[in-house]
Amino acid sequence: MAIFIRFVFIITLLYSVEGYSQAISCSSCDASVILKEIPALHSSVQKTVVFKCPIQLGNLQKVIKWGICDSKGNVLVKPVWDSIGTLINGLAEVFQYIPQRKRAPLKAGLISIQQKNILPLAYRSIGVIAGTYYSIDTGKGFQLWKAGKGFLSPLPYDSIIKTPTRILLYTEGFCHRLDSTAQKIEQGPYREWHTNDNNKVYPTFYDTLYIYRNGTSIVSLFADSISASSKADEIILYRNNSKVPFRLVQIAAPSIHEANPIHPVPLSTLLDSTLIKIKKKTQADSLVLVNDWYLYRRKNAWGYGDTLGNIGIGASYEELRYPHNRRLAMKYKGKWGILDDRENIIVQPYYDEVGDFIHTGTWIRQGNKYNFVGLNGKILNSNWYDNISPTAGDNYLVQLKGKTGLVSQEGREIISTRYLQLLDFGGNSCLVQTEDGKWFLMNYAEYRISNDPYSSVKYFAKSKVYVLKK
Repeated sequence: MAIFIRFVFIITLLYSVEGYSQAISCSSCDASVILKEIPALHSSVQKTVVFKCPIQLGNLQKVIKWGICDSKGNVLVKPVWDSIGTLINGLAEVFQYIPQRKRAPLKAGLISIQQKNILPLAYRSIGVIAGTYYSIDTGKGFQLWKAGKGFLSPLPYDSIIKTPTRILLYTEGFCHRLDSTAQKIEQGPYREWHTNDNNKVYPTFYDTLYIYRNGTSIVSLFADSISASSKADEIILYRNNSKVPFRLVQIAAPSIHEANPIHPVPLSTLLDSTLIKIKKKTQADSLVLVNDWYLYRRKNAWGYGDTLGNIGIGASYEELRYPHNRRLAMKYKGKWGILDDRENIIVQPYYDEVGDFIHTGTWIRQGNKYNFVGLNGKILNSNWYDNISPTAGDNYLVQLKGKTGLVSQEGREIISTRYLQLLDFGGNSCLVQTEDGKWFLMNYAEYRISNDPYSSVKYFAKSKVYVLKK
């Protein structure tokens, strides 16, 4: 079906591209055929055009075949092909169905305008890499072929890539390089080829390693190995027995303690009339004014009010924290709970520690167990986790019975606690370690973004760097 669509697309393109058209008498079938020039697809020293021609078969059925002629109507390639690709250097990629297999995919070959079959109809596709170098898809891999010389290596490659300075061939994790001067492929146990400051290409034996730090995505580095440094802002790369320091950007470690209790300085002189009225009404020993609300302390107890004169919370709590989403964390008789700004109890003072409602959910701790509550004070998850910690992706890593999962910043479980380890990158992606010890990149719906696993992950505690290897 894909080949049929491609065939129809070429026919449609021929009649839609601007150019000239003329009728000539085809020397192959004596029929009048229409020519269309397609400069964008077909180019040569001499002006050439591709044309279609009805061919009479033995069963009296007419079919459309393709050929190439010059602008005067002289046939260069007879119209016997099901499709024709780009004409470059006097060579054209031609396609044809294998006889008796009309439903089979098109097979590709290479033909010259001198009507010589250069490559037989035995390949999936044939593409120009650079100059007279072609990439041949054999169905079992790619081979490099050069006009006038033939196949440069019988070895099938996983891919062949043209860079600005060279042609690279990849197979089984190794990279080979074309020496265009000697017209041969340089092989060796090299992972990659690089260019030094003098633009000289040299091989390297080292692997592609990947590093991850909190606040950054995965970054690829080339090195035989990576080790920790005595400095927190660098790691050491080893390349071909050379030691190369690699500087890191310092990133502050996130903490689940979003806010600290308020400890204002007592006010001895109040000049602002609003502050004087608040102090008189609350009989506060000290207060903190922020925009249109304030926290005040009287006889070592804390309260809350607004600048309109409303006292929302009386001074009866051991500690109060800044309000978020109209919710305040409060401490009463040694335990923490949560109030709204009118002193309605949202979470009873029962917990050893609580977070702030910076989002629509926050964490709570009772003993050595953690959970999350919503703005209505209801518990969000069925599990009480052994530990929680914030991630660079603005979520929470949660651990339960030695397994790791992920909870959103609103407090709802994204990924259940089923993995050995988990690194959260944010943006709907994370890296997880499965039971077999392999690491996979996946999204929050637990669909793997790549099936290729990382074989190992090392962690350098001082620089807070993960080093990953495929």
